[in-house]
Amino acid sequence: MNLKEKIDKWVDFIDSKKKTIITISLSILGFIVLLIIFLVSSDELSVSKESNILVKNIEERKYSIALNNYENWEKEFSQSKMNRLNNLVSKKINKLLLDSGDKYITGQISKEQYIGLINTINALENINVDLKKIIEQAKRLDEMYKEENVKYETAISYINTASIINGMANSLDVYKNNIEEINQSRKLYKSALKAQENKKYYEAINSYDKVLQIDKKYYELANKNKKECIELMYDYYIDKSKESNKNGDYEEALQYIDYLKEYYIDNETILELEKQYQANLAMYTLTTDDILNLIAKKSDKKKSNLSVNSFQQMVDDKKYYYTEVYEYDTLIDEVLIDAKSKKVYSYKDLNKDYKTNYSDGYFRVTSDGSIQFAVSEEKAQFILEKKLEENKNKYKKITSVSKDKMYKYIDNQKDLEKQLNNDGDVYYYLIVNKGLFKKKEVYIINMYTEKVYSIDDNGIKNY
Repeated sequence: MNLKEKIDKWVDFIDSKKKTIITISLSILGFIVLLIIFLVSSDELSVSKESNILVKNIEERKYSIALNNYENWEKEFSQSKMNRLNNLVSKKINKLLLDSGDKYITGQISKEQYIGLINTINALENINVDLKKIIEQAKRLDEMYKEENVKYETAISYINTASIINGMANSLDVYKNNIEEINQSRKLYKSALKAQENKKYYEAINSYDKVLQIDKKYYELANKNKKECIELMYDYYIDKSKESNKNGDYEEALQYIDYLKEYYIDNETILELEKQYQANLAMYTLTTDDILNLIAKKSDKKKSNLSVNSFQQMVDDKKYYYTEVYEYDTLIDEVLIDAKSKKVYSYKDLNKDYKTNYSDGYFRVTSDGSIQFAVSEEKAQFILEKKLEENKNKYKKITSVSKDKMYKYIDNQKDLEKQLNNDGDVYYYLIVNKGLFKKKEVYIINMYTEKVYSIDDNGIKNY
């Protein structure tokens, strides 16, 4: 039988026994598969008990026991068996880690429990953690925070805690930054809302502009509220600017106008007010150097020896600068300076008198805190002249004198001084000369109330 005939014979045989051959082949293949499964299962079964004990202790937070058991098994088991244990434990640990992460996010376990779990897993150095699953969980948390399904404190705490897993390094930083940025954006939205409620529209708009577009809900709310602010700010800031201008704070008045100009370009009312406030600022604003120059010129003192401490003060809708004047760091005067006329008024009452001779007048603070200006010495003399004319009291001359010089025309000086001191007010002292050989008459005029009194040996009386 040649080779061709043998091949034909085998082909015929195989063809006739085809079903039997296929059945036997499949049986052998199935046996091999079962054998592989058995071998794999036997590997897992051989360490199943230990893996269950380890995971159970970790779940029950018996971390020290779990670590002690693991260390003992490392000493007792062969490398092959330990590898099988590590592989099986890794599967269970990864599931436990993910489940615990979800529970921490939903508040079912505490931060301490979650950290304890991670620290224990980190101590099991040969356990492989599926970091990709943790990263996916962090990504889901990032989306949850955007949708407001988890609080910021929980979200950021999870990220910080999960970041300490061995091998994680900076893998979660992108989600941490996302959460931080959105949290900051929402803080800006809340601060803007509060500013808007308090009518601080410009500040509110600035904060609304910083709300992130990726935070869709709050971004849309911010734009809606910004439009409301722009509408509301017009009348409010116009009124506030007028109020500031009236109070002499021209810089603040212009600031309100600047707030409006950005959103109401070429508005005639705004441009006219701006022009008015700028003119007031230029006319009524005194710098420290301006004040020093003015005081030095009026007082005849060296500017280099002077220093001032001043602030704006409105009196009867007029702008003044209240100023403390120092010479060689010693307080020598308190003055009010009229911002428009540049007149200087020195403080003077019975208890405080700087005895200046350069001021244009005097002022004092009353018991209710208001400012009261004294009449000038010239006006006081004019008032007395009119009184004398009304009473047909003829005279030759009226002379203003000091208090000390006035006493030489009074016999009972002691009683008079006591009465003036008890009175607690401040006066101009005037001597009326009625002619040769006639006794001179003494009058005092209250520099703040303008009341006129005559003085003789019987005391003081209204004139």
